[in-house]
Amino acid sequence: MRRVRRIVLATIASATLLIAVATGAASPRAVVADYFKDGAIDNVYSIDDLRGALVFAERHASTAPQYSAFADAVNQAITDNLVGSGAAAQQQLTTPRNRAEVTPPPEPVPAPIPSNLPAPPQGSPADSIPWVVPTMAIIAAILILAGIASSIWRRVRR
Repeated sequence: MRRVRRIVLATIASATLLIAVATGAASPRAVVADYFKDGAIDNVYSIDDLRGALVFAERHASTAPQYSAFADAVNQAITDNLVGSGAAAQQQLTTPRNRAEVTPPPEPVPAPIPSNLPAPPQGSPADSIPWVVPTMAIIAAILILAGIASSIWRRVRR
């Protein structure tokens, strides 16, 4: 019975540690360090990390002038993260839009020429797995392991 309890506690502890490491990979301090390393935010950070860095920059903007430039860089990174960083995204940000304006339908894509083998799908950076999927998989694994441990514990108790 103690052995099963130890296994369950070890499983829960390792799952908790794994989740903590996966979700806490970056922080507002990492954004600050990235910017002051070379004057640009090079890595991709979550919106929460960028907003935390922006709060930090706004607190320190009155004491040091370099933090106002840092705040501008963080605002740009937030915009790029929310909208995208391509030229079309920048044009959408600068062009005023009329609410009554209707977007024309996209141009039809010509049908590919049939061949013996299908062409592989083209990947893009937007096709990466969202962080929610691995987190949910970890939670599902924890629940499955807890169910197995509970089943073993009940059988040992009888």
